[in-house]
Formats: sequence, structure tokens, C-alpha cells
Amino acid sequence: MNNSMRLSTLLIALLLTACAAPVKIAVQANDAQLAKYKDLSALDIVSALEKNVADAKTAGMPFTAPTYFKEATQTLSAAQNGLSSQPKNQLAQQAAKGDAILEKGRAIMAVVQYRFANELALKTQLDSLGTEKSLPKDYANVMGDFADLINVVEAEKAENIDKKKELLLKDLSSLEVRAVQEGALHASEVMNEESKSKNADKQVPATYAEAMRIYLDAKAQIAAAPHNKELVQRLSAQALFAARHAQQLNERVTELQNQFKGVVAKPALGVNVGGLTGVSANTQIGGTPAIEKGLIEKIAAQEEERLGVIGSALGYKDVRDLSVEKQAQELKRAATELSEQAKNEAGLATAKSLETRLQTAVDANKKAAMQLADKDSLLAEKDLQITKLNEQIAALEASRTAMPAATIQIPSMKKKKIPTVKNKK
Repeated sequence: MNNSMRLSTLLIALLLTACAAPVKIAVQANDAQLAKYKDLSALDIVSALEKNVADAKTAGMPFTAPTYFKEATQTLSAAQNGLSSQPKNQLAQQAAKGDAILEKGRAIMAVVQYRFANELALKTQLDSLGTEKSLPKDYANVMGDFADLINVVEAEKAENIDKKKELLLKDLSSLEVRAVQEGALHASEVMNEESKSKNADKQVPATYAEAMRIYLDAKAQIAAAPHNKELVQRLSAQALFAARHAQQLNERVTELQNQFKGVVAKPALGVNVGGLTGVSANTQIGGTPAIEKGLIEKIAAQEEERLGVIGSALGYKDVRDLSVEKQAQELKRAATELSEQAKNEAGLATAKSLETRLQTAVDANKKAAMQLADKDSLLAEKDLQITKLNEQIAALEASRTAMPAATIQIPSMKKKKIPTVKNKK
């Protein structure tokens, strides 16, 4: 922890102590707490109390039961200082008292955690956002109000604190929004302020106004949805890009102004500057040419536009947040990489074509092999059928040869007498 953070933490602690009314602690150790240290050495007694205090600190007692934690640390300090001079039984009594204080402190903590569940959750969020460092005064003020309410619980007063709790919750929520905004937009805010100090609002009025518009719009959107991390990150990136763009363009305009001073001072030369002749300059003021407001910004913007067309053709990201020289370098590098990639892609296309042709040939061979296998199977089946038929024929032939000859008699048929029909006269 650096010196500034130590000082900030100390100030917060002092503020919490100052805001809270003194709470009288009347806690006595019981027999069980004393018996715990009966068989321990003096060093082990102090070590046990040290661990108990450390555990309470880890659990959050310095904030949720500050008076009890402070009293316990004072008891521990007395035991540590008397380790070499006090008798063991006295050290045991101090340690037992420290345990009793911490036990009571834990009971207070449970009440505070129950009654201020939402408020403590917001405090945890504020701490994770680094609010104590980014907004130290606001953080100290709100935590001071929080400490006052915890002090009421520690004192076990019957005071109604519901309205104060409601106000505290609103203050914590508001502080959370500002903390998220600060974390997301601090860099762009500082950059915009630096640009303004370098006359960006006058030299690049359109670009600077756009950067401020994006910044303020991001601030409003974050206020409406501070927990949408994806949105916050996107808005932060957009605001920072716009601020860098305004900064870089302002520096470019300053550079161009220095180059144009001598040129526009001599309109008779008819020198053309980015398509704008020297007659575009206003009357000289104090011997220095007064260039039309926003004129050089337009010239610088034209430079960016020309580079932007190239970037779009390359399919490259927007690089207007860089200086003109760096924009050109980035696009040149992107073009080189794209060229190399194209070569590689051509080689990959050739290899892919060969691979496809090879696979087609392999598939054709497999298909032919399968067809041959099918034909072989059919032929084998036919051969088997023919063999079976031959066997059946042979069996029938053998059966016919072994069978005794049989006489087949055909029954005779008697002729019927056909009656004659006489003709009647």
C-alpha cells in the first residue's frame, strides 16, 4: 500500500470514529473464556488473541462493529506490550476479555448485516470499483453517514433509522453510478480537458464538439444502466476514441497552422492550400494572419478522409485516433499483411483443390471396390446355388436308378353300341 492510500485509509478511519458517538462497552469474560487459556504459555495466550482479532478483521468487524473491534485491538496491544512483564494469569485475563469483546462484536455484526444487507452490498461494490481512491471525498462523506447508523445499532438504541437508511441507500446508489462513470470515462474526460486547454474548441470546433457529445451521451447511458458491463465497456471505448481523435486532429491543425502562417500572409502568391487559396484568409491582426475558424480543421479532416478510404478498402479498423503519420504507417502495415495473406490464401486454395481431387479419386476407388465386392458376392451366391442344384439332380438320378421297374397297365375301354336310327317313311 502506497503512502497516499495509507493516508486515505487513515482519514476514513478517523472520520468514522469522529462521526460515531462513543459507545460504552461493559463486557466481562466468563469462566469458559478464562479456562481456554489455563494451560497455555504466555506466548500462546497472546498468539491466540492475535488470531481471534485477525479473524474478526477479515470478517469485516472494523466497519460493521467498529467500536468493539477497536476495543479488542486495544486489549491485544496491552497484552502484546505486557508479554515480557506481566504474569501469565494477567495475560490470560486480558485475552479472555478480548474474546468476550469480540464475541459481543460478532453479535452486533450479525444485526448490522441483517439490517443493512442492501447497503453493505453497495459498499462492497463501491470498494470493488476503487471508489475510495477515485472519489475520496464523496466516499468519505457517505461512509461517515453509514457509520452513524451503525453506531446507533452498536449503542443498541431504540432510535428509528428507517428514513436515514432510505437516504443512505440513495446516496450509495448515486455514488455507485458516479464511480462507474468515473472508471469508464475518466481517461476521456481528462483528454478532452487537455485538448480544450490547447484551444481544441477553437481550432477543431466540430471534432471537439463531437468528442464532447459522445462523452456526455456515454455518461447519460451509463447512469441509466450502470450494471451493464458490456455497454459500459463499449461506451468507454467510444468516448476514449473520440477524445483521442479530437486530440490528434488538434495537434495536426496546430502543426498545419504553423506551416500556413507564412503562406496565407502572402495571398498575392495565389498559393493553394488543400484546395483553398490564400484569399480565404481574413485580415491580418497584429501582423499575424487570422485564418478562418475551422478552415484548417477541414483540411486536416480531408487528410483523414483520404486515409480512411484506403482503410475501408483494406477492411481495416478506424485509426483516426492516431496521428496522420501513424495512420499511414498502420495502413501500410495492414496492406503488407493483407498482401502476404492473399499469397498464402492462393497457396491454400491450390492445396485445397488438390486435396479435393485426391479425395474424389479415393472415394471413386472405394466405390469401385465395393461394387466389385458386391459382384463377387453375387457370383459366389450363384455358384453356391448351381452347386446345390447339381447335387439335387444327382440325388434324383441315383434315386431313379435304384427304383425297381414297374409295369404300367392302361385299362381297356369297352365300345358302346350305337343304336341305328331307321328312316321313317
